Amino acid sequence: MPSSSANGESMKHKVNSSGIFAVVYGPSKTGKSTATGAAGASGLFIAQPGGLLPLKSFLALEDVEYLCPKDVEGAAKLVTANAGKYPTIVVDDFSLLVEQTVQKLEEKHSFGDMWRALRHQVLMIRDAARTATASGTHVIFNCHESPPKTSSGKYVRGGPKLPGQLPEQFSAFADVVARTQFDVTATPWKYVLRTGPDAEYISGDRLSIFPDPAPMNLAEAFRCAGYEIPRPKGLEWQEQVVAKLSEKLLEGNLLEWKKTLKPTAMKLRDKYPLPHIRWAMQDALHRAILLNARNNILDEMFIEKTSEDW
Repeated sequence: MPSSSANGESMKHKVNSSGIFAVVYGPSKTGKSTATGAAGASGLFIAQPGGLLPLKSFLALEDVEYLCPKDVEGAAKLVTANAGKYPTIVVDDFSLLVEQTVQKLEEKHSFGDMWRALRHQVLMIRDAARTATASGTHVIFNCHESPPKTSSGKYVRGGPKLPGQLPEQFSAFADVVARTQFDVTATPWKYVLRTGPDAEYISGDRLSIFPDPAPMNLAEAFRCAGYEIPRPKGLEWQEQVVAKLSEKLLEGNLLEWKKTLKPTAMKLRDKYPLPHIRWAMQDALHRAILLNARNNILDEMFIEKTSEDW
């Protein structure tokens, strides 16, 4: 079980020192910016100001640090320059940044040269993200979703919304590629993250961080896997609440999570803003679900199976 520290990230197991290169993609309005924002709340955002509105409306975060590059190459240079300086770097709405870069390149290059230049820039930021993780910085991209397609005679699975064969080429170096998917049973947000094998859509989790499906909570998944995700300044209190409530949920019935969480939420409402309380309650529930999933994986190893199951 997790234990709390002053800054809320200590776990009883060893904390991993390397960073994670993660890509989250899906349709619009599925909570991608909120999920990546919660994971990167104490780090740096590479984003357009309007893209960070969910951080204020849903998470009530103020004074978020962000930089606004003009193109993908500029973003790549910012990732390189800030690696190791922040615990996280979130590249918000990467698909939009790529579209803006295409518009700029079209003004200077012929068609063929333009696509070569774009590919160079996208692979530049991919490699910058991969390198940044060696300094302990998590680099998280969120993108719109593109359906499966054929590009230059080659089949390209659905994935991050990028031109040509870039969805596969960009995702190839990522540790985690997670697709958002609607799930009516998901609680309390009706979307989940899918990282399991899929013949039509790019997904994967080489670090075994997420169960499949997983709650749409990158921060808690990273913490449960032993990676450091700091709480924002002033919100350190959340960790103690999350640690205690997640233990209580695991000791009881997860399906009765509302009964378990409500008394604590009511006690906190006179001390903290509602979005911050809701954030802590959701983290507690999701931590319990994630830890429960890990325990079930161990249990399933010892269930009698047929040869076909293995």
